Amino acid sequence: MEKIALVCSRTSIASKNIAKKIKEIGIPDWTKFYEFDEDEINLPLDKVEEEQIIVLSKHKSKAGTKSFTVHSLGNFDKAEYGGKEKTLINSNAKIQTNLLRGLFEKNDSDHLVCYEVTHHGPYTGKKVTFIELGSSEEEWKDENAAEVIANVVVEDTMRENKDKIVIGIGGGHYAPDFTKLAIRKNYSFGHICPLYALGSLDIQMLNQMITKTKASEIVIDWKGLKTYKEKIISLCEESGLPFERVQRLLKD
Repeated sequence: MEKIALVCSRTSIASKNIAKKIKEIGIPDWTKFYEFDEDEINLPLDKVEEEQIIVLSKHKSKAGTKSFTVHSLGNFDKAEYGGKEKTLINSNAKIQTNLLRGLFEKNDSDHLVCYEVTHHGPYTGKKVTFIELGSSEEEWKDENAAEVIANVVVEDTMRENKDKIVIGIGGGHYAPDFTKLAIRKNYSFGHICPLYALGSLDIQMLNQMITKTKASEIVIDWKGLKTYKEKIISLCEESGLPFERVQRLLKD
């Protein structure tokens, strides 16, 4: 069986804290563990032997919301926080969603559990999923929160998953409706492009979302497209993939 790499940043309080908890539980047979001195968005992931990577990371936000999040990597426009301009990283939608569901099931606190949309680096040719503890130093130091993530990584990464693999377009940074759909039904999301990046979404970027997720369908947040509805429908039609509104899928 091909191993999955677990990667820790020694400069990140949250990353070190989660890594410590995984070591206390016991590093699983299916993984190889790596630690680097760089911060999360500059990790040298090409030094990792395995093709699939989970990065243990902090999440930082001005709002300071307590959170457990997962997301894919890349930039729809400029590379302000690592990675390359207009370049997405290969996503592992099923692992990302396994982790999301594990967080939802094991969360016994007031932490928000959600997908984040695709953002930041580092760049690599491998498949990468970030799992994050947020959103301030108080949470990064929280041993109980780190233990939740550690248990999810150890117990839920390899769970069986027969979902339809999809990408998401529209909505806010914390992708509430896509998160709901993945938790309630058999959909695993890879790349997600939010409302604030739709001005940069063209057919080349949409094709990257599709190919680097290996998606068979596009799910759109119709309400979260605002003035971009016509543009996004046209792009979806040009892609050739079937597409559906998340609002409809949640009602079914």
